[in-house]
Amino acid sequence: MNPKLQFKKVFIAIITLVVSTCMFAQINVENFDYPESTLLIDQSIGFTVQGSDSPSISVLSPGLEYTGLAVSGVGNAAHINISEDGDTDPLTYGPERIAKKPFFSSSVSSGTVYLSFLGNITTTIGGDYNNFFIAVSDFNSQRLRGRVMAKEDSSGNLMFGFTKGYSTDINWTTDLYNYNETYLFVVKYEFVAGDNNDVASLFIFEQGGDGVPITEPSTPTLTPKDGSGSDLTNIKILHLRQRKVEAIVDGLSLGMSWSDVISETLNLDSFVANQRTVKIFQSEDGNFLKVEVLGAHLDGDHMVSIFNLNGQLLLKQNTNNQNRFTLDTKNQLQNGAYVLGINGPSGNYLKKFMFVN
Repeated sequence: MNPKLQFKKVFIAIITLVVSTCMFAQINVENFDYPESTLLIDQSIGFTVQGSDSPSISVLSPGLEYTGLAVSGVGNAAHINISEDGDTDPLTYGPERIAKKPFFSSSVSSGTVYLSFLGNITTTIGGDYNNFFIAVSDFNSQRLRGRVMAKEDSSGNLMFGFTKGYSTDINWTTDLYNYNETYLFVVKYEFVAGDNNDVASLFIFEQGGDGVPITEPSTPTLTPKDGSGSDLTNIKILHLRQRKVEAIVDGLSLGMSWSDVISETLNLDSFVANQRTVKIFQSEDGNFLKVEVLGAHLDGDHMVSIFNLNGQLLLKQNTNNQNRFTLDTKNQLQNGAYVLGINGPSGNYLKKFMFVN
């Protein structure tokens, strides 16, 4: 019998006999691993259009790189153009055009949410509140919050701006940045009890001087001037906005802690422990991995990650109090060898495995 077919039949038999409650955790990493020029209006890859004006945000190859960051160089990137206005004048722009995608499987309405991404700004027009290019929102997409902006100063340098929500009173960086250079951004949104007092902040890091900040700095780069905008009741959707900023963004990650969204490239030489305590079974169609951890129960929240053999993060999700769970790997893995890591209060579990589709 064909070994691959025999493996798949054994897998199906195992799944038939094993009944477990699987927690489909949050979808929180986007590396744009789709064919170049794919428009981000395709529901098959999770994106939809907000409003009546369809964006021309497309997949660009190659992806952005940031030394030492796990999502660096994985997949491709998204190219956000200046919004089209029907003419060829480079100093004019069209209406707001937005591509959006749910990044959490269920809305988050308490605690703190972090968004990290790599950004490289190519062109900007003007410098008012219309210059934001990325934000998060609730499940209804009614309030875009944590708005990151870019504009040019009087000397041709780049400045970044930030507001909690809609505001014409923008806090811009006093430090200057460069066009066509990749920076690491982290947006932080803290839910606070009461009305209209949630706290938003922005961190910006440079490859040469800052590296990969494993722990959250005590002081953000920017906070909103006036706490502008009403609070979000929850966070679920991420928005890429096309209007007055041409930007390349990559490695988008949404999570509940700093460590969820900031990961260094792993040293694979350390992947030696707990090999026999983790079992991985691949579904017949290659879209899912069934994972079983033997031994002590996994108590509490654990982060499950898959890396390639260069230590680069490909996907991750949370699992809670589950020794058996399912990973959605659709369109994420190619044939080859990978490393699965589980990290949490119950310890670290690491397993090398082969993916064959």
